[in-house]
Amino acid sequence: MAEREKNKGKIRDHDKDSDVLKGAVSRRHLLAGAGASVLAASALSSAPGQASERAKGSGTRGHVIIVGGGFCGVTAARELGVLGFDVTLLEARNRLGGRTFTAEFAGEMVDMGGTWVHWLQPHVWAEIRRYNMDLEETLGGVADDIIYLDYQGKRHTAKFSELWPTREAFEKAIATYFKDAYEIMPRPASPLAHDGWVKADKYSVQDKLDSTRLSPIDKIFCDTFFTTCGAAPPEQISWVDMMRWYALTGYSGIVMNDAVIRFKIKGGTKALLDKIAADSGADVRLSTPVYRINQLEKGVEVITDSGERLTADALICAIPMNVLKDVEFSPALLAAKLEASKQTHAGQGTKMHIQLDKEYPIFGGWAPGGKAPMNYVLWDSAKNGHTHLITFGPSTETLDMNDQDAVEAAIRQFLPDAKVTQAFGYGWNVDPYSQGVWFVSRPGQMSKFIDDMQKSQGHIHFANSDWANGWRGFIDGAIEQGIIAAQRVRQQLSA
Repeated sequence: MAEREKNKGKIRDHDKDSDVLKGAVSRRHLLAGAGASVLAASALSSAPGQASERAKGSGTRGHVIIVGGGFCGVTAARELGVLGFDVTLLEARNRLGGRTFTAEFAGEMVDMGGTWVHWLQPHVWAEIRRYNMDLEETLGGVADDIIYLDYQGKRHTAKFSELWPTREAFEKAIATYFKDAYEIMPRPASPLAHDGWVKADKYSVQDKLDSTRLSPIDKIFCDTFFTTCGAAPPEQISWVDMMRWYALTGYSGIVMNDAVIRFKIKGGTKALLDKIAADSGADVRLSTPVYRINQLEKGVEVITDSGERLTADALICAIPMNVLKDVEFSPALLAAKLEASKQTHAGQGTKMHIQLDKEYPIFGGWAPGGKAPMNYVLWDSAKNGHTHLITFGPSTETLDMNDQDAVEAAIRQFLPDAKVTQAFGYGWNVDPYSQGVWFVSRPGQMSKFIDDMQKSQGHIHFANSDWANGWRGFIDGAIEQGIIAAQRVRQQLSA
């Protein structure tokens, strides 16, 4: 008990001397021989833990282990801590944040993973208001000056306000692509309440691009935007999953755009994450990968990669869907959970921060298709003789983020005279604790698996943005799932 009380509210890094930029990937039975992650990586060591095994109870309402220290796990830790539970949070990396990662680029703090937020995302917005966080705008997301490539790769310049002279004209284009969206998905935040979307979950983004009558520019925009949002070639992205984003923003293309690429937290997502973590009072143990999770007659047992055993009354597993298959469970995972993890979701794209050698005016860059090196170029800022861009592509197969010449060539498709002075991207696809970027469903995937993904198994409760009800794949969905899991634990241990 004395050891537990001493460590409450502390963050202990069992690999604190690791260089977070060295890019080493280390995980038992996983990615053996894989190279460094792209351009930057968090240290992913499985150094042994130092703390003694937790005892049960200790005068609290019970002891809970949380595996995974992204927004979901950290939110669950805070919720349980406030309720009086003793919480141990185990995170495999040497940092908290999961698929959000605030790092320095060109003298500024930027987000390499999840970034944008909006007041129509209720859970993250409640946290932003709770902690009095400020927002900043990514002006390239609402730029009037557009540089776009057509399907033959030819470069064009245009004004958004001339392509779609009225708001109604733009909304008509998106509504045409998502025909009958309200009827198909009237309750986008309650996926199990209505099965219209389940019946429609057989089409890919590409299927609907091919079958929907769109003007040439409407098709280029829809292809560019939804391939960017889907972080994969369009034939791999569920059309109805993109429709969910549209429905969650009131069936408005303009509001959807604002919700996903316009507003970000000042100081980066870490600024909010740190405030939530500080309120948790949890014993946070970094660089502590988990090898096995056992269900006991009463409670649970966790075995770390170093062989250390910890027990608790209940456990929240906040591991991403793609990674679940690499942790042993006894009894075994539900078959559907394991099948989904082995399939992996579609999200595999690239996100880069790029600095150019001079200041360019605000613009947005579009390029359609799953073979483009970059689908979307967002102007972020211009100062001190440089321009900062944020770019997205469908796959590491179409752009090697390690190759600055290739990055510069991709940028020059939009800005022919551009010179790249710095480029930085995180290798989420080779990070063994993510194995992909944000969650995006393949056609037919979530309609088949979401019910089972959300189910608890005894004293093990599963929570992750990957199977959130509403903003699946977003920070909001992670917070939603952390809150739900904490309440399930409270109900179970209070029974």
